[in-house]
Amino acid sequence: MKFKFLLATLIFSLSSAVMAGGAQDAIDAAKKAQKEASAVGMEWRDMGKTIKNAEAAAKDGKEKKAIKLANIVVMQSKESLKQAELAKTAGPRF
Repeated sequence: MKFKFLLATLIFSLSSAVMAGGAQDAIDAAKKAQKEASAVGMEWRDMGKTIKNAEAAAKDGKEKKAIKLANIVVMQSKESLKQAELAKTAGPRF
């Protein structure tokens, strides 16, 4: 329970920090997060597509939407890194 609360607080604070920096900073953070997930072999299917949508939204002047989309990729990356850690100990349980 405490871990979930701490994780939610961390994600919220990171999201707020990215929002303060603007859409391009959020997109840059999303690209970095995507690379981290890819490095451990757990990049989720739609990360690249979501980044492209964020870039298109930023280009169209929809900064809030771009930030929201970029933050989704950052969150997905964090979850994929957790998934990679769990996969290390995965196996049959008899």
